[in-house]
Amino acid sequence: MNIIIKYKLTLLLFLSQFLIGQDYKILSSQITGGQTNSSSDLFNLTSSATSQSTELSSSDSFSVSQGITGITQRLYALPPVVNAFIADTIYRDGMPIRVQGVLKDLNGIASAELYLQQGGSTEPIIIPMVALNDSIYEVAIADSLVTIKNFRAFIRGDDNMAYTGESQKLTPSVKYGESELTTLIENSIYPNGIPAEKWRMLSFPGDLDNPLIKNPKDDGHIFYVWDLGDSTWTVPDSIYPGRAYWFKHLYEEPVPFSSDSGTAIPLESYTINLKNGWNMVGSPFAFPVDVSADPSEVSALYFFSDSTNRDGWVAKEYRMNPWAGYAIHTNLESASIELLPFPEERQESTAGRLADEGWTISLSAETDRYIDKTGKIGRDKKASNEKDDMDTPRLPSVGEGLSVAVSIDNGSTYNYASDIRSIDEQNGVWNVSIFSSKNLEAVKIMAFDEGSIPSDIIVSVLDIQTRKIYRNALSSPIIINDRLNLGYELKFVIGDEFYVESMLLEILSQIPSEFVLGKNYPNPFNPITRLDYLLPRRSDVSIRIYNMLGQEIITLLDQEQSYGKYSILWNGLDWSGKQVASGVYFTELKAGNVRRVTKMLLMK
Repeated sequence: MNIIIKYKLTLLLFLSQFLIGQDYKILSSQITGGQTNSSSDLFNLTSSATSQSTELSSSDSFSVSQGITGITQRLYALPPVVNAFIADTIYRDGMPIRVQGVLKDLNGIASAELYLQQGGSTEPIIIPMVALNDSIYEVAIADSLVTIKNFRAFIRGDDNMAYTGESQKLTPSVKYGESELTTLIENSIYPNGIPAEKWRMLSFPGDLDNPLIKNPKDDGHIFYVWDLGDSTWTVPDSIYPGRAYWFKHLYEEPVPFSSDSGTAIPLESYTINLKNGWNMVGSPFAFPVDVSADPSEVSALYFFSDSTNRDGWVAKEYRMNPWAGYAIHTNLESASIELLPFPEERQESTAGRLADEGWTISLSAETDRYIDKTGKIGRDKKASNEKDDMDTPRLPSVGEGLSVAVSIDNGSTYNYASDIRSIDEQNGVWNVSIFSSKNLEAVKIMAFDEGSIPSDIIVSVLDIQTRKIYRNALSSPIIINDRLNLGYELKFVIGDEFYVESMLLEILSQIPSEFVLGKNYPNPFNPITRLDYLLPRRSDVSIRIYNMLGQEIITLLDQEQSYGKYSILWNGLDWSGKQVASGVYFTELKAGNVRRVTKMLLMK
């Protein structure tokens, strides 16, 4: 064999053994100019050189020399191999936290730095590392940099040819002491303490060492878990990360709240699994985090109360604050959301939709004491005109307050917070009602375009109670000074100009101007007669039949009804199902505080 070839092979074998000892693996594409058998193939320098040596001849010397030169150049152009090491759990005892790195490179290591990023921060802290020998570097992290927010760190090393390598990202668990975690931390949802004598949703950042709950009222606070689907209250036995709890301080002033000792969890993506219906969730991180979610599978996050300390539900963006609890809904049997402690890890955008994908109008009702910002109407390319996964059920009321409700069955019932329809149609009418458990001061209703409504679409509102038309509902609020316990009905008429104007006139023509109980027909009758009545607004309606002595014979109707024209039949039977005798009878209509009576004659 040619002496040159033998020399080249010897050099190749030496380099192979050296690299194997340095834990190097070279992709075959790095050696052959990008031609590989598969993306996962690794090229073993030792075995490859050995197999090739039996096939070389003196005529191959140039190609071998050229190949080895290329391999050598590629090897020296590789970045350093960097490995980082830190304890899995860090105890904050005032002592520095040591991080060690092992860096290997043919060119030699020029420098090594630790990049430390605290939870919630956007910029890393860069700390130079000290070389203990040719490959081992070390750095001490000051205890002050390790907080309940935890941190993520990695090592970046440069070789003498200015090639850079990075280690894997490390994020340990950090222990914190009793009362160290408090609601007064930065970016807490309760920066001034938890309001006194008010129910609030609460979650705990971190994983408590003692999650058991004591719930005596003499401790000044009480915990409950509320099943949003069944509207039932239960006392929880333990606190778990990622869950939310109803909490009430029994004090006269806002009170800070602190937890027992625990552990700040690693800063990795955190998955919360959801069950069908409403779920109460929270963040286990002590700083605000983004939430990755599919809006077609889960609702928005809803928070109880807002920054002004009012009571009520508010729709939030896909972002969680520490200590806050949220309600989120899915129509699926199971779904999940992912909490991302660092924004660059976002896997799926939850930003607003493009205009050609649909549009959304957010609805809110508010007074000085109460608020509800959960209502949504609109169109989406993923939605249908029937009930589907994009229609979110109405959130239950917690005590007194306001509720924005939407009907998806043409105004018969108002059980939903949102009604999102197909984008295949442009024109439509949405039925919205405002409810309250008590009579309130003036209520302000607002509609907000989320920035996607086409310019040729008009948004108008018809107030059923006052018959007033708001032709540009997005420009000014609607003020309500009326009873809300039965619902205050609004019609959102949305579409092109011709449709909106014609539909407003059509709806107006269907709204009676007053409560009317018409004369029965036929009269006299035997044995069936029809009773017609008109309702100008939604009311609790009862229709009863009385005899000449004022005794109630039968109740024909006792239910809530919307505005409109109605008819009901009486077949001349009493409560027991027996036919009544011939004579004069009276029909009484009650609708709210209104009473109407008519007389009729049964003749056999």
